[in-house]
Amino acid sequence: MLDLVARPEELQRARGRVEVGYHAEGLKHLYQSGCCKALFPKSFQTIDEVVLINSSGGVTGGDHLAHEVEVERDAALCLTSQTAERIYRSVSGAANISNTLRLGNSSRLEWLPQETILFEGSALERRLDVEMAESATLLALETLILGRKAMGETLENVALRDHWRVRRGGRLIYADALRLETPLAGRLASKATLDGCQALSTLLHVAPDAEQHLDRAQEILPNGVVEASASAWDGLLSVRFLAPDAQLLRRELISFLKQFRGRDLPRVWHM
Repeated sequence: MLDLVARPEELQRARGRVEVGYHAEGLKHLYQSGCCKALFPKSFQTIDEVVLINSSGGVTGGDHLAHEVEVERDAALCLTSQTAERIYRSVSGAANISNTLRLGNSSRLEWLPQETILFEGSALERRLDVEMAESATLLALETLILGRKAMGETLENVALRDHWRVRRGGRLIYADALRLETPLAGRLASKATLDGCQALSTLLHVAPDAEQHLDRAQEILPNGVVEASASAWDGLLSVRFLAPDAQLLRRELISFLKQFRGRDLPRVWHM
């Protein structure tokens, strides 16, 4: 009888890479390969926008995606994703996503991808590495959804390693790591972890005047089912959001970001 079940090492893997270079006059460098693409929609905002796309439709074990962005002196750029990134069940190994951002003197970069959704049995290793000049400004957001509440999903078996490293003027100023491992049952229910919530976001603002924005950030934080807290030190402003489901978190994130940035989010956030 013919065996139609492929072994893990024989399964097709997604590979993709995007490199974007921007200078004050606009796009300087673009490279894209595999399933990773970059689109440049017409925008009436005060900052150019780039939309990142994964044409494979999702990510699973053994896939490798890489995004590398450089914004040179006095340039400004906002990057987002076309939709939420879905991390599907893995049959072998972890998916790997690496994001590298470089900011030149007096440049401004906003890294605002939409949600990353973890499915049951998924495995993901992800890194965000930032190298920025002392005078540069960074606004970076990452959102994790631990199963779709509307579909009645509860994650039991998942593996996640998510690392942030931010260096300013060659000095490490921010390091954050999140690690989730099987089994999850009961581990995320306590106040010391996620208090039973399934959606969480980290927002980081790094700028010479970042600490001066703390009062404003605290004024516009959600006050209800979605919990949030902001703190600032040494030229950084960090905001954490925690919600019982993705829809509630997304609504509050849009409201906060519109007020904090002083303008609307890229159009794909509303589609």
